Amino acid sequence: MAGPRGEYKKSAMRREQILDAAFTIFSKGGYTGSSVNEIARAVGMTQTGLLHHFAGGKVALLRAILERRDARAETILAEQHGREFLAGLVEISRTQETQRGAVQLYTILAAEATDPDHPAHDYFTERFTRITDAVAAAIEEVGATGGLADGVDPRRAAIELVATLEGLELLWLNGLDINMAEDMRRRINSILTTPL
Repeated sequence: MAGPRGEYKKSAMRREQILDAAFTIFSKGGYTGSSVNEIARAVGMTQTGLLHHFAGGKVALLRAILERRDARAETILAEQHGREFLAGLVEISRTQETQRGAVQLYTILAAEATDPDHPAHDYFTERFTRITDAVAAAIEEVGATGGLADGVDPRRAAIELVATLEGLELLWLNGLDINMAEDMRRRINSILTTPL
């Protein structure tokens, strides 16, 4: 019984090594400028060996990297509602400041994926819709308790908050003196009657 578990553990560790290598390579060359062979070489494998772990090839690697990044954010927001959810957005911004490579890769992929033929196009379209819907729902919950400033439209405010977060990350990557968490907190506070 211990044998398969040990093999499974080694396989899971190998998958993580492959994802780490893919993350590094995609961060440097983007998705379109990188190859499965390059990733395989980085972890001392053949391309066939890598495809044993990621049968979908480069697209499967891309999706796994994006899902791993989103899982970290979703952990912060799990079971949060209203003001707590909005405070979670500030916390996500704070964690982003310690993950420059992840932010850079995400930004590159988001730009590449504006092309409808890019393999991550649907992923990003769905992701932005899902995030905007979740933020709008949190803002609506705050509004239901009288916590929104006059004239705030939850849907429009959600779009603006998501755009603010995306824009702050891009400016930060380009060297502007930005404190993403505090800038995000200020933007959220502008729609609330009581600041976070």
